[in-house]
This record gives sequence, C-alpha cells and structure tokens, in this order.
Amino acid sequence: MYQKADEIIWNLCLKGDRKAFEVLYRRYYPILYNYGKIYSKDTDLVKNCLQNFFVKLMSNYSGLSQTASVRCYLLKAFRYALYNELKSEQIRNGILISCPDDVLTVKADQFLDEEDLSPKNVFISSAFRKLSSKQQEILYLYYIRELNHDEISDLLNINYQSSKNLLFRSIAKLRSLLLSDSFMDEE
Repeated sequence: MYQKADEIIWNLCLKGDRKAFEVLYRRYYPILYNYGKIYSKDTDLVKNCLQNFFVKLMSNYSGLSQTASVRCYLLKAFRYALYNELKSEQIRNGILISCPDDVLTVKADQFLDEEDLSPKNVFISSAFRKLSSKQQEILYLYYIRELNHDEISDLLNINYQSSKNLLFRSIAKLRSLLLSDSFMDEE
C-alpha cells in the first residue's frame, strides 16, 4: 500500500530527518495503536508505550537499519516495546508470569465489533473467542492488518511455512466452530 513512500520516508529517518519521523508517526500511529489494543485494554498504557516508542526511535535513529518492510519493522519493534511494558506492568503489580508468551495475549474484544448485536455478528464473535490467542492473532494480522506470510513470520518469529500452517488451522478451526451443531446449540 505505502511500500515505496515508506521506503523514502524510512531512508530520511535513517538520516535523522525530524519531518520524516513526523510523517511516519502520523501514518503509523493509528495502526500501531490499534495493534497495541489487541494486547491490552489499558489504552493509556498503549498510548504511553507508543509515545515512548517513537521518542526512542527518533532519539536512536543512528541505530536503525534498512528494512524490506517499514510496516513490519514498526509492528515488530512496537510489539517488543509493548511486551516489555506489559511485563514491567505485571511485575509492578505483583503478578507472577507463568509463561513469557502470556504477557502478549490477544484480547479479541478489542477488534471485534461489540456494538453490532446482530445475531450473525454475535455468533461469529462467540466462535472467534473460542480460538486460541495465536489463532486470533494470525487472523487479525492476515485479514485485518493485511500482512503477508513473510511479514507475519518475521513479526511472530516463526518460519514462513508455520505462518501458513497456523493460518490454515485457524480458518479450519473457526469454520468447524461455526458449522458445529453443539456450538449452535450453545447460542
């Protein structure tokens, strides 16, 4: 979508151009904010983390490098920053973390349309919530954020084939849930 323009802006950012960072900020703030909200309902925490992320990006521009996908680079770097912030928040609140992956758990409520109370939406939302966090995340990344498998595999630190397999299994599971008689009886 923005690939070529992003490349030009990124090259300017690598040189420390503040206007380029401003353009990058304006272009990616909503995308990164919405991405952060799938992991935390605390919108202030996500906003603060996002502000700190861009300040750090600007301050440390000399440490940045070329990238094939600016969007993927920013998503991955922000995901890492948010992970660290959520982990720190849990430690500050005295919450024991059983598994590092538990810190970044998708909150389906954050990107499902909860205001649409049509039977069809309620039905699909209910089925979607029954998927694992990873399954919800890959469906979000692929269909909502429109990332390709190369970008998803890079973002989630999995290989290309694992990205394809996870997406396929997630769709199959969702389809199975939507078509199962027992699921329909629960509604």
